[in-house]
Formats: sequence, C-alpha cells, structure tokens
Amino acid sequence: MSLPTGDPASVSALGGALLTQSGRLADLVTDLGGSASRARRRSHDDATAHERRLLEQAATELDRVGTLLQGWTTTAVEAAARARQLAPDLARADLVIDGQLVVESSGPSRVDPETRARERHRLQELLNRVTMVRARELARLGRELQQSHDALAAVAHDARAGRSPGS
Repeated sequence: MSLPTGDPASVSALGGALLTQSGRLADLVTDLGGSASRARRRSHDDATAHERRLLEQAATELDRVGTLLQGWTTTAVEAAARARQLAPDLARADLVIDGQLVVESSGPSRVDPETRARERHRLQELLNRVTMVRARELARLGRELQQSHDALAAVAHDARAGRSPGS
C-alpha cells in the first residue's frame, strides 16, 4: 500500500559518510595551510597551494552530495508517510495502491460503486501529488549529482595532470 522508498537509512548513511569525509578533507586543507604559512615565513614557496585547491574543491563537492542525499532521504520518508496517511480512506472504499495507481482491491466490495469511483479519483489525485513531489526531487537530485560528478571528475583529472583546478 505504500510507495517504494528504496532504503532511506542507507541513503542517509551514505550522505552522512560523505559529510564526514568532507570534514576530514577540510581539516587536511587547514593542516596544509598551516604548513604553507610556516614555509612562507621561512621564505619558501607555497608548495601546497595546488593540493589545497584540489582538496577544497573535493571537500566542497562531497559536502554538497552528502547534503543532497540526506535531503533526498527526508523527501522519501515524508512521501511514504503521506502515502500511508491515505490508508484509512483506501480501506473504507476497498481501494489499494498498486505502484503509483489507486485501484480497486480484488474481490467483491460492499462499497457503493459511485462512492468508490469518487474516492478512487480523489485518492488518486492525492497520491499523484505525493509522487509528483518525489519525482521532482528525484530529477533535481539526478541533475545535482551529475554536476558534482563532473566537478569531481575535473578535480581528478587535474590532480593526475598536476594542474590546479580550472587552469
């Protein structure tokens, strides 16, 4: 009777792990910054600028993706809860959710056919709102993840090439 949610706990855990790793990379940037300051005081060049820029960019993207995944978890759980709220009305009208459709349950029904049809239409509209929010958020998540993928691929390419990002 509920919408498929995937595994929100795993998505949330992945998002949390990415946020943790983002923090660790940010700590490395800070550590490298301290080393660079000490080197500059001794009149040496900043040998860590390239690495710091790469780490900053990677940390930013990991933070972004982790936040997006945790946001998606909230959307998925809220959508499932809203779909479950339809259960009493579905039961009263002898209706069930099949995928993204409100359909008549199998077997005979004691519910007036006209009432059942009106309720099916009304509940389908409510379910459509729930699925529309999920679909819109999932599409946004896909676009955002593609952007982060591209940004991280550029960081990896620049790291292998020994260049600063974007140069």
